[in-house]
Order: sequence, then C-alpha cells, then structure tokens
Amino acid sequence: MSNKLLHIIIDHREHKLKEFFDQRKDIIQYESKQLDIADVIVSNTVAIERKEGFDFVSSIMDNRLFEQLLRLKETYANPILILEGLNDEVFENTGMKISSIYGALSFVSYKLGISVIPTRNLEDTAIVIERIAYREQIKDDMPLLSRRAPKEMSKKDRRSFIIEGLIDIGPKKAKALIEKFKTPHNVFKAIKKTEILYTRTNNPKGIRGPLETLKGFGWSFIKKNQEILFGHKKNPQKKINEI
Repeated sequence: MSNKLLHIIIDHREHKLKEFFDQRKDIIQYESKQLDIADVIVSNTVAIERKEGFDFVSSIMDNRLFEQLLRLKETYANPILILEGLNDEVFENTGMKISSIYGALSFVSYKLGISVIPTRNLEDTAIVIERIAYREQIKDDMPLLSRRAPKEMSKKDRRSFIIEGLIDIGPKKAKALIEKFKTPHNVFKAIKKTEILYTRTNNPKGIRGPLETLKGFGWSFIKKNQEILFGHKKNPQKKINEI
C-alpha cells in the first residue's frame, strides 16, 4: 500500500469501528460526524452501510433496511452494504425464515443494485473499508472531498455544491434539484413551499408541492431542511408563506 494516509468519515455512533481504527492511525484516519445517511463515507461517490447479522434481520422486520438503503442509493453513486457476522447463530435465533433473509438480501443486491460484501467480524469489516478507501483515494484518485469548493468550479457545479450542504443529500440529489430549479434560491423556495401531508392521527404520510414529482425527496427531507433553512418547526396545519 501507498505511504499516503487514507481518510474516511465515520458516523459518531459507530463506536466499535472507531475504536478499531484508533489502532490504525498510521494508515487510515477518520473524522467522526453525525451522518444522516451511511455509516462510513469513503469518497464523494462511495458510502457504506454496515449491518451486523442480528441488526440486519431486525431492520428487515421493521422495514428500516430498505428505507436506509434507498436513501443511500439515491445519495451516492456507489452504495455498499457490509454485512457482518451473518452466521448460524443469527439464522437460528432470530425467528425469521432463512428464505426471507436471503430474499431480502437478494432484493438489495439484484433489484436495488447495491453491492453487498459479507464479513466474518469487525476486523474483517475494517479491512474491507481500508481496501475500498485505498482503491478510491489512491488507485482511482478520488479523495474524500471537504466542503471547500475548488476555484475552478463551473457556475452550475458551484450551485450544486451549495445544495449539497443541505441535510440528507449528496451530489446526485443536489444535481437533480439544480437541474429542475436552476438556482439555490429556487431550491430553497421549493423546499419551503412543499407541504408535508399528515394522517388523521398526525403522522406524516407524504408531501405535496414543488418537490412531490422528484424521486427521492420525502417528508423527512422536507421536514429537516425546512427546520434548518427557516429556523422553526412547521405546524402541519400552518399555511406555507411565500419566500
């Protein structure tokens, strides 16, 4: 491997993974951040969701898995699922049929088109992350980008770069917003004018407005970014004012 240090971003809740990489600082360094999407970010196009065996099965049961992976796929060009420790103990003690577990895994792989990499344990997972980072950052020269915009950016790229600062968004979704609304100002207006729809019991069920026709932008995206952009939590019944 190259002598050049590798850099990754790890979600602040991944304590075991951070502890392991604390012993590898001579090869790979990490930044710990609260990530809304993914557990590990390797480059501007590659992000990893890490699931331990029992958590993988649990996330199938409560529908977290597909929601998380769809958001991952919509945000990063090369999403990866690392499946750690899916072994006999998991199969025998979860109460879920093996056929259902493999059915979900097959769907993730060949329907969602997300790369699935199985590992035996945390150490193997760390090796996989290290090799992916090496491939991206050294072999393919795709460094982990900071939020500082390069001077040579085109006007369109710079507009997308601004939108990437929103919550639950990456290069693909930012580009889609700029292509539709042309400027960051228009994107912000569209977010403000998109209403969250609620059930009779006041649970969010969808959206209505400028963003409803764009794939990958649901009520959670609208709620979080309305709060961060406009500084208050919106009342479901409150009429949205124009910017």
